[in-house]
Amino acid sequence: MVGIVASWRCKCGIRVKVLADVDPSQPPATQIASCPKCGDSQSIEGDKIVSVTEDISDASPAFELMHGSGSSVSRCNEKEGLMVAHYKALDMYLQTVSELAERAGSMAHGEFEFLYNRVQIARQFFVETRQQLNQHTAQHGC
Repeated sequence: MVGIVASWRCKCGIRVKVLADVDPSQPPATQIASCPKCGDSQSIEGDKIVSVTEDISDASPAFELMHGSGSSVSRCNEKEGLMVAHYKALDMYLQTVSELAERAGSMAHGEFEFLYNRVQIARQFFVETRQQLNQHTAQHGC
């Protein structure tokens, strides 16, 4: 068995982290993981879900060492906005890729080109939001 980590930004706003086991010698399996806060579910590739938790990266030991335990350091609002835009762009990109993959081979060439162009636009938007987030983080150190 191999351990994998999957994560997503839930519609309720939290980041969900799933630890799962996968047996590489077996065909891929899919499990359903639910958000611990709101119960919204996502498909996860894996043979067995080990845990589903809220990913609270600010509670990491490195964060506590830098800011002290129980720190009241305020978050950067601009970075949070960029992160939300980044996650929305990622979701949009993944949805368009999924739609194209599901419908490929069963549509006319013109419709395929239309969907392919939507995927490319979504990808470009995702790349741009990622660059903005990285640039902000590098400049502000937040």
